[in-house]
Amino acid sequence: MAVYLAAVPEYDLAKIREAVERGIKETGTDISGARTAVIKPNLVQARTPETGGVTHPVVVEAVVDALRERGVKEIAIAEASALGVDTREAFRAAGYTQLAKRKNLRLIDLFDGPRTTVSTGYGYENVPNVYDDADLPRYHSGRLSVPSVMLDSDLYINVAKMKTHNRTTVTLSLKNQWALLSFEDRKMYHRLGLHEPIAQLARAVQPHMTVVDGILGMEGNGPILGRPKQAGILLVGQSMAETDVVGSTLMGQDPREVIHLQRAVELGLSAWEVDVRGAYVEDLKSRFEPSPQVVKKSLNVYVWRNHRACHMDDQSFHRALSLVKRTPRYWICLPKLAYYALFGRIDIVRGRGNRVPELRKGQKIIVSGDCARDLLANFEELPKNIVHVPGCPPKPEDVVEAIIRM
Repeated sequence: MAVYLAAVPEYDLAKIREAVERGIKETGTDISGARTAVIKPNLVQARTPETGGVTHPVVVEAVVDALRERGVKEIAIAEASALGVDTREAFRAAGYTQLAKRKNLRLIDLFDGPRTTVSTGYGYENVPNVYDDADLPRYHSGRLSVPSVMLDSDLYINVAKMKTHNRTTVTLSLKNQWALLSFEDRKMYHRLGLHEPIAQLARAVQPHMTVVDGILGMEGNGPILGRPKQAGILLVGQSMAETDVVGSTLMGQDPREVIHLQRAVELGLSAWEVDVRGAYVEDLKSRFEPSPQVVKKSLNVYVWRNHRACHMDDQSFHRALSLVKRTPRYWICLPKLAYYALFGRIDIVRGRGNRVPELRKGQKIIVSGDCARDLLANFEELPKNIVHVPGCPPKPEDVVEAIIRM
């Protein structure tokens, strides 16, 4: 299969439509005879397109126009935003509610609709305490639950966003399928790690066409808290894995170092050498500042995480800080936070199979979430400078109480 690469410097509907049409032709994508289609953008949070964190609605509009011209009558836009995020609000913030009204599109929250169990070579039941990635192949169920609409529609089109990711290095079309998982499966697979489920999900469910919006991407601490990155890139392909190999290269990231892409190649979903049509990769290649994968430091606050850590845990801490700002009885923790951030040290540890940092003088350690609880098993008695916050994810109130107890 081929991947089409276009230089598109801005969100101009006519230019994007031209790139989509050329991409369909160059990749040999056959969408003739289809009457129904479902489009899956990346709306992980309720963000505006200017943040670079969500698929721009103009890109989806160009795809919709291309489908309508080919006789596709019923088109839906489907998403299930990050756990704890209202998908309807994400549609509104990114401009999809307005787009749906203009274009007579249906908006679907994938958490709400019926699901179909598909047979795969992968899946987990009764998840054990897995610490070593080498143990993962022992826990197969061979089944996976996915939204029925993705299977029942004549066309499924994955319209992803080009971003860095603080647990998977990059997020492109393969990672964009994470929203196909149920609420419980998302939590479960986070405990075990993201890379293998991403690759296996791609083997179980494959779109008819893949588009990656890299016109305005995100670099740094993606996929949510990074900075907009003007890259001027649009990709069109059939194979998600092939498209992501090209996308990673365009971001200045060696695709061989992206673990879920390694697994996708091992599973036969792509090769490392991809037939790229259109523009030259070297002409449009632009280094995205990577997101920290192990530790993120801000002042004297160190956040330790791995690919098993859940971003909902991150959100719990952000919501805890918001709660402190608007709740006078919690203001007591502000001087303590400021002291340790400036003159001491705070370590926040997340994710199953992580490690507790070496204890230091003037240091406080917060072990966050149920998934990290087993890290404390080696302590007969919990040291006074270590606090555990339970929950999956922890409640913001419990995070605040833990800070007060530090």
